[in-house]
Amino acid sequence: MVKVEVEHRGHLTEKKYNELNNFLKINGKFLGKKNRFSVIYSPFRGKETFELSKSSPIDLKVRITNKKAELVLKYGKWSGNDARKEFLFPIDSKKFEEMIEFLLILGFYYGVLQATKTYLYLYKRIEFSLVKVPGWGYYFEAEIATTPGGTKEANIKIANECKKLGISVIDDKDFCKLLKSLNDRPGFRFNFRKQKFSDIKKRFIEYF
Repeated sequence: MVKVEVEHRGHLTEKKYNELNNFLKINGKFLGKKNRFSVIYSPFRGKETFELSKSSPIDLKVRITNKKAELVLKYGKWSGNDARKEFLFPIDSKKFEEMIEFLLILGFYYGVLQATKTYLYLYKRIEFSLVKVPGWGYYFEAEIATTPGGTKEANIKIANECKKLGISVIDDKDFCKLLKSLNDRPGFRFNFRKQKFSDIKKRFIEYF
């Protein structure tokens, strides 16, 4: 069965990021650290735009996490808190560039780049991701993987626990602002009809 990912997000200051990290180290279960580089495609295939739009349920990306690569498709309504189907397809990290070429042939060639360093914890059956985006700032994700029938309960649980931790979940409007801030950074858009991935890879070689 395809899992449904119920996820809430919010901003963190550097101070709150450090406080929450220390709290979860003591009170939660440390799941690991993720060094991740993602090639995130525009949902509008064949168009050179990355305007945020709820009209498209497609969230397609190729990413490498701790040297392990995968093709990822999330499908469904996106927002500050959402429940989407997630499809993961592991690929050989040596074939990362080949997958980029494969998607280019299918018409996916434009989008944004993202590099993150994340600490993961399990706390009260919620997976918390504390995300640092080098040169940009910090945010968190709180996630429960459930069945389609369990999304309402998962949403309530996440919202309640975040409130107890003193962190605010963002609404759809602020989520759009967060994404726009990330996506509009100079040098983080790509166009594989005009660029070679091999050139981009040099900037993010530590992730490979």
